[in-house]
Amino acid sequence: MDAAREQHKINAEREMRQILEAREKEAHHLASIKKAAHDEGHESGLAEGLAKGEAKGLEKGLLKGKKETAIKMFQLGIDSDMIAKATGLSKDEVRQLIESHT
Repeated sequence: MDAAREQHKINAEREMRQILEAREKEAHHLASIKKAAHDEGHESGLAEGLAKGEAKGLEKGLLKGKKETAIKMFQLGIDSDMIAKATGLSKDEVRQLIESHT
């Protein structure tokens, strides 16, 4: 009887190890999936943020260039209506620029 009990105990321990190994593999697999999803989300968010930042920076740069051009045009004696038409700035924006640089 002792041999049968010992064999039964060995088999039970072997089954338990297999179950624990399977659970560990599953946990590792789930962790890998979660990390991949997180990384993908992070990369997607980063790319979106960079694109928005670049667009905003470009927009600011274009506006700055328009304002600098408007000021130079004013310094050359061009009237504010023509400056507004040429730069795409509103007449009010041109007026404010002229007032701030006189």
